[in-house]
Amino acid sequence: MNMNKKLSVKSIFAITLCLLMLVVTACSNGGSEGSNEKDADGNYKDNLTISVANLTEIKNGNLDNDFHKFWTDKFNVTWDYNYIDWDSWGEKLRLWINSGDLPDVSVWNYVHGDALNNIDQGLFYKFPDDWKERWPNVAAAYNLTGLGDKLEELTGGTYLLPRPIYYENKPADPLTNQIGVIALRKDWAEAVGFELKDAYTTSELNEYAALVKEKDPGKVGNKLVPLSYNAADAMTNIIMPNSVHAITDSPFFKGEDGQFHWGPAEPETLTGLKLMQKAYKDGLLNPEFYTWKNNEGQNNFKVTGTAAVTSLGGLASYRQGLDSDIRKNLGVDSDEMVHTAIVLGDDGKYRNLEQANFWSALIFNPEISDEKFERIMDLIDYSATKEGQLLINMGFEGTDWKYDENNELVSLLPEGTVLEDKYPARFEGLYLLGDDFSVVNPAIKKDYRDRAVKLFEEKAKLGTEGQSLATYDWDVNLYDSKAKSQASFDYQNEYANLILKSGDLEANWKEWVNSKMSLVQPYLDELNDKF
Repeated sequence: MNMNKKLSVKSIFAITLCLLMLVVTACSNGGSEGSNEKDADGNYKDNLTISVANLTEIKNGNLDNDFHKFWTDKFNVTWDYNYIDWDSWGEKLRLWINSGDLPDVSVWNYVHGDALNNIDQGLFYKFPDDWKERWPNVAAAYNLTGLGDKLEELTGGTYLLPRPIYYENKPADPLTNQIGVIALRKDWAEAVGFELKDAYTTSELNEYAALVKEKDPGKVGNKLVPLSYNAADAMTNIIMPNSVHAITDSPFFKGEDGQFHWGPAEPETLTGLKLMQKAYKDGLLNPEFYTWKNNEGQNNFKVTGTAAVTSLGGLASYRQGLDSDIRKNLGVDSDEMVHTAIVLGDDGKYRNLEQANFWSALIFNPEISDEKFERIMDLIDYSATKEGQLLINMGFEGTDWKYDENNELVSLLPEGTVLEDKYPARFEGLYLLGDDFSVVNPAIKKDYRDRAVKLFEEKAKLGTEGQSLATYDWDVNLYDSKAKSQASFDYQNEYANLILKSGDLEANWKEWVNSKMSLVQPYLDELNDKF
């Protein structure tokens, strides 16, 4: 008993000390994982392992180069990288979010209703109130998205970072979505006597594809794919040019009568479906086009050289990548065989969506430690500086690029190569999208940059003249409800199924529209009531 009493003083002291340590540890967000203290040279003292989820595929050895080493050394981090396949992106992130298993930082396909629900449930990290002062470069880009301000009005704080498409190099006004640009075989067009233009109607492209099918100028025989589109490409390049509200991004719109309508039920959508079905029945689309994933359609053009037309998109970087792939796979100069153009409806009008200046968002694990959050924000703030953008998009000064006597940027990469060839899987540019720098990037051939800007300008001009652009309505786009969720459909596959179905297309389309109205009409009624 006496001995126990003597020990109790020491025990109480030790227990008290342990409790104090536990309290201090528990008070830090996510636990103590190192600090962001820097040494005399400005380097971070403690290494942090940071988990990242992104769409960039990383293969063995991809991280073993000077580019990735620069970031891990500069910010003293070790990457725990999680690759997300495009097709499972939404579902995988949804599972991680709801199960509390989010990596420290993830690229998320922004869905407004899900964002509000996740914020309300505490499933996203809440930024400190002074974050814009602490990371001014991120804040400057964030402010250009428009979405950031809207979300702050709704939630009273910052819970995610919408990713800006353009920062300093917006190519045209109004800004349109970069989709709706095709690449066609210029050499084959010349061989079959088809005129090269900046814009084609959907029927003109079908006529070209039919000429190539008939004459086979490339001598590829039964491997020929005249229109190498997957289901999404066909929706983008056949249906959208004729019916802008037929596509996934903007199916509900306010008409001239002041009432809301459902784009897939409009007669223009039937026009697009008829063109798509004709292309399929005429053998211009591959018999299994609707099963293709990701780049399967484009691979026929750039890998095997068996396609006459493919969907490319309007960015100069896409054209540069196409050039690189054609050189590697086909051993030819793509300038001799590729022509890019935009696609018009059969009435000659250009249709597309006005582009809000964001795509996807960065989200953080709600339990992330302060140290990790701050380290990631330091990294992406640097990535948004001029120095960071040059590094991400051009590589290292003196090795991969230089300034010439006129202070113009000059790429030092070998002709026909891109930065991805030298430094694969550069995911560290997590925040600013590459669209912005691609407008001015000298590592991209000037002809491709000029062509991309010209087509953006042509889209803006034709879309404005024809009053045929779908305007971006913040109120409608950010509105969410159960009725909206129930009226969401996988349009690209719905359309593919319609054109494949036996019987009369118009009758099948009307039946399909009627079958969806029990879900569509409540949402239309809701929109008409609220807006």
